[in-house]
This record gives sequence, C-alpha cells and structure tokens, in this order.
Amino acid sequence: MLEVIFVLSLAGFVQGLTGFGFGLAAVALLPLVLELKDAQVVVALMNVVVCVVTFLATWRHFRWRDGRGLVIGSVVGVPIGFFALVWLPAAFLLRALGLLLCVFSASELWRGERVLFRMPASWGFPVGVAGGCLGGALNVGGPPTVAYVYSQPWTKEQIVSLMQVCFGLCAVFRLGLLINSDLIRHELVHVSLLATVPLLLTTWLGSVLLKRVPQDKLKIGVFAFLFVMGLKYLFLTH
Repeated sequence: MLEVIFVLSLAGFVQGLTGFGFGLAAVALLPLVLELKDAQVVVALMNVVVCVVTFLATWRHFRWRDGRGLVIGSVVGVPIGFFALVWLPAAFLLRALGLLLCVFSASELWRGERVLFRMPASWGFPVGVAGGCLGGALNVGGPPTVAYVYSQPWTKEQIVSLMQVCFGLCAVFRLGLLINSDLIRHELVHVSLLATVPLLLTTWLGSVLLKRVPQDKLKIGVFAFLFVMGLKYLFLTH
C-alpha cells in the first residue's frame, strides 16, 4: 500500500512540474507494485482528482470552440481502448505501453521547445480518438493530445485547461466502464483515498518548484526516466 501511495505522489509531483504527465508516470511505475488492470483502476480514480485540481486554476481560459473536436474524439475513443484492456493479454499491453513510452519520451527529448509540425485544427477529432483509445486501454492518452495542443497557436493557460477537460472526461467515462465491468475492488478505492492528500501535496510542491527550477532540465530528467521504463516494459516483460 505504501508503495502505491509513493508512486501516485511521485506522479503528482511530475504533473506539478510539467503541467501533464500524471498518467504516464503512474502507469510507468504502478505495474511494478500492482497487477496491470489494478494499476489502471487506481490511475483512473486519481486522474479525476488531478484533472479537477489542475482545471480549477485555469478554467477561465477554456475555449470549447477551439477544443470541441479533441474533446469529443477523446470520449469516443475511450471504450475502444477500454475493451482492448479487458480482452488483450497483459503482456501484450505492457509491451505496447513500453513502445509508447519510448517513442513519446524520445520525441520530447529531441524536440525540446521546437514545434516540428503544426497540426491542422481539423485534426482535433481523429487525434482525440487516438488519445481516447490510449487512455481507455492504458490511461496514457497524453502523447497525441499533448502533441496536438502544443502545435496550436494557443496560450499556455488555454492548453492546460483543454488538456484537463480531455483527460478528466476520459477518466470519468473510463471509471463508468470499470464500474460496469466490476473491475473496481474495495481495496483499490481504499488505497486511492489514502493517497489523495499526499498526491495533492506533491502536485502543489511540483508547481511551486516549477517556478524556481529550469523546466527544460526537469523535463529532460522526466522523459529520460520514462524512456528507461519504456525499455523495461518493451524488452523485459514476460
């Protein structure tokens, strides 16, 4: 139980430092201490908390007109990915997770602050579907969503608020599917409740340190770590 709380707190710290990444960090580490499907339940529960807290700080900047395609596509993709989680072998999904972590981390480390390709605004819906599928299966819908929003001519506050709406709605929808499938067990809810306060504290601490520590160096450390975890799941999964 303590290991789960520590992982969730660390993922919250990553969220506070980078503005996103809770799902990636939590899903990268939780399978070390929980079964994959149990890890998905815990991340889905806590993702709602993280998204609500983050959105409250930027809700005035949310623009439905700009992000509606991305939001709708994300919700549409969730059940597709969720049923992949239910029916596909855990080893296959862990390797898919490893590949995703490696590709996304490597691209972020190489890209840095540059925008290599500006996606057309009309791509919002298909990109949202892709992110929803990944979120539904592995709680890691961030890569396509982040790539899309950061390629748009929006303010940082608009980007952050839109991401929280996408991720938050996906998390809520996914929770409904988990409840309907009887995958949520009492002990998982219990540990999630115990982790809520530490998670909020570390998320706040990360946001405070964000103002004092060079973000470029922090992002390099985060994505380098995720890349190593991706290699582990890709090549050391049995």
